[in-house]
Amino acid sequence: MERKAEIQEQKKKIILWSNKLKMRIAICDSDKNYLKNLKQLLYRYSNTYKMDFIVEEFLSGEQLLQSENEYCIIFTEYILSGINGLETAKLLRRNNDKTAIVFLSQNTDFVFESFKVSPYRFLTKPLNCEDLFDTLNDFFKSYSEKYPLCITDDINTHCLNATDILYLEANNKHCFIHLMNEVITCKRTMARVFSALPQKHFKKIHRAFIVNLNFIEKYNNEYVFLSNGEKLHISRNYCKYFKEEYLNFANPKIP
Repeated sequence: MERKAEIQEQKKKIILWSNKLKMRIAICDSDKNYLKNLKQLLYRYSNTYKMDFIVEEFLSGEQLLQSENEYCIIFTEYILSGINGLETAKLLRRNNDKTAIVFLSQNTDFVFESFKVSPYRFLTKPLNCEDLFDTLNDFFKSYSEKYPLCITDDINTHCLNATDILYLEANNKHCFIHLMNEVITCKRTMARVFSALPQKHFKKIHRAFIVNLNFIEKYNNEYVFLSNGEKLHISRNYCKYFKEEYLNFANPKIP
């Protein structure tokens, strides 16, 4: 009974979180029938958890590498026509260290070598439906804890991890979202964006700035200094509040 209740609770959490984002998944295998069966299982999962999946099929590693789309998770066989699944994963990792890669194969000889591309999981064929569903449950549970966030500018929708945001900067009725190597112009107020962020990590230090506490290297009564070299002014009105919140967040062990 406890296990059943735990599964139901997990299902509720995944359904609630899944409403935030459409998920694009890639599956790569030279066997068309296997691709068809795997795609059906993935859509069965999406229907069960009321998730919005887009599943794209590829018959070779070369085809997958030519895709311009980004995927939250990629399922690939090791034995492919052309370059194998491991080499495909190595090439993918050159420009993408975020996508989860799951190997599906009867060939287990390359398991240890696959660690070089940091796979999320290795599943053996024939694929067990329960193993696939458990893998997806674990993935989406951990993924949801990373606070996925979609921000739309005039042209594009940026799908990012909220915890990658260094700080927000107010710009009248809009705001700038500062990442490590990019600034996104958002057509929402700073307060509106702030309401969608994990409140534990983000604190207001000025009427124009909300900062991610994880990126602070040091601070004084006037400025916070960030890990990317920038410094932000602390307003007198927020200084005491900021210091208290930061100490609570950091939970210092040194007296």
